[in-house]
Amino acid sequence: MNILLDTHILLWAAGNPGRLSKEAQALISDRENTLYFSAASLWEIAIKCGLGRTDFEADPRLLRRGLRTTAIWNCR
Repeated sequence: MNILLDTHILLWAAGNPGRLSKEAQALISDRENTLYFSAASLWEIAIKCGLGRTDFEADPRLLRRGLRTTAIWNCR
């Protein structure tokens, strides 16, 4: 299954998976699923980090590192 992660789910999956429901954790960890997120999520994280939002504490450069540059990136 293809799964598009929104910004908060991306942040929680990367840094605080305990905030995800058990169902979301199972879907994200299932290697049969392909995870995607939008380049706009990295942009949103960068802006919110710059504004000091504590719920967006992540380095967008680290999230992007190693990922293919496309309109929507594949997390695998």
